Amino acid sequence: MQNNTFSGLFVGQNIVSLKRIDSTNDYLKKQLAKSKPLPEGTVIMAEEQFAGRGQFDNKWISQAGKNLTFSILFSPSFLQLSQQFYLNMAVSLAINDVLCSFIGSETKIKWPNDVFFGDRKLGGVLIENMVRGKQWKHAIVGIGLNVNQDVFVDGIKNITSMSVVAGKQFSLTDMLKQFCAAIEKRYCQLKNAEFEPLHMEYQSSLYRLNTLSKFERDGKAFLGEITGVLESGLLELRTEEGIDHFGFRELKYI
Repeated sequence: MQNNTFSGLFVGQNIVSLKRIDSTNDYLKKQLAKSKPLPEGTVIMAEEQFAGRGQFDNKWISQAGKNLTFSILFSPSFLQLSQQFYLNMAVSLAINDVLCSFIGSETKIKWPNDVFFGDRKLGGVLIENMVRGKQWKHAIVGIGLNVNQDVFVDGIKNITSMSVVAGKQFSLTDMLKQFCAAIEKRYCQLKNAEFEPLHMEYQSSLYRLNTLSKFERDGKAFLGEITGVLESGLLELRTEEGIDHFGFRELKYI
């Protein structure tokens, strides 16, 4: 285990680097359960994460030493519980900001919180919230990004990495620094209650926005057009039956 720091205001001021761990999110939760409090902005980074998780308990497979797998601790008690999706917007936008600057504007946010280049997945976010009563105490933001990996598990076709797209390798330390700085900047927007700009930018960065696409609900395929996302996080689609809204587990992209 190694401790380092970055020069931001608080994200990355405390970095714990681990060689091999099951899940950086789980590690951070265990540390929170101990008596000594961790400062907001603490980053847990793993060279290898062998039981990483994505949305809906999907497994996140990452080649050791090639990619970024890390978690950040936040204490967003200044937000109402009804505003939880704004943190998702801020983090997703921050990741998209950095990726666009390094590999181009084809990088988009696939609702709710994956990042794609074209039709291929670059990474994703898993946010786990800790609530006490009606107060949002902590949020653990787990991030997995394909940076330098160029060989992927057989059978998984819609996946890529920064190096595959750009045709070069990237420094993981430098990229982590970039992502931490961008996330801190977007998080400060939340603290300043800049909700409307975040909402507008998130919507404009959506994968397949205003594009007729095929989706699946309850095993049935249908055509729809993504027109936006509500503040609650529900995805808004225009279908042949009119405008409809979908929760995280209700819709599958085809």
